Amino acid sequence: MSGSEEIIFYRRWLPHYRAPGSTYHSRFSIENRHMAFTEAWQFEVVEASILLHHKRDCLIYAYVVMANHAHVILQPLPYFNTLEAWTDPFAFHRLECITGRMKGRSSRLINQRKRRRGTLWKNESFDRIIRNKRDLDEVIDYIHHNPVRWNLVKFPEQYRWSSAHTIYSGGERYRGWLDLPPIGTGFGW
Repeated sequence: MSGSEEIIFYRRWLPHYRAPGSTYHSRFSIENRHMAFTEAWQFEVVEASILLHHKRDCLIYAYVVMANHAHVILQPLPYFNTLEAWTDPFAFHRLECITGRMKGRSSRLINQRKRRRGTLWKNESFDRIIRNKRDLDEVIDYIHHNPVRWNLVKFPEQYRWSSAHTIYSGGERYRGWLDLPPIGTGFGW
């Protein structure tokens, strides 16, 4: 859901499009299949690393942490909560920096606990702009049903490391999850 028609494009191995105010579906995968998550604490570290950024530099709409990859739907926030910042493509936290910090923090904590070094996540993530409300709803449904497709649970809300279990649970902790302060008041989280 783009806030502007100003589109920035670049390519590494995959094409990447950026637009101010946009919401993105990002998928990042582990580097080596032998490093797949097998213990609950590993999933918890990745989940906490994703949620740490909510309302700091982005809004988290949905996520799921799987054994060898994670999906997150997020909207980068501008550095300042002003009308001008919301329309300036260079005033936003960069998607690759946000996901880089998510991957970096989780990689560091998992490597420390496992007493190992090296890369946990692939350097580049797959990402795409969410086009509209219908697309957003479809991608959230896709993400929430990922554990069902893997035959890990029968219903999305049963999977512990997913926004179907947390954000969309109706729990008091998640009330007002996507609320932002009025423009001009600052984020001040």
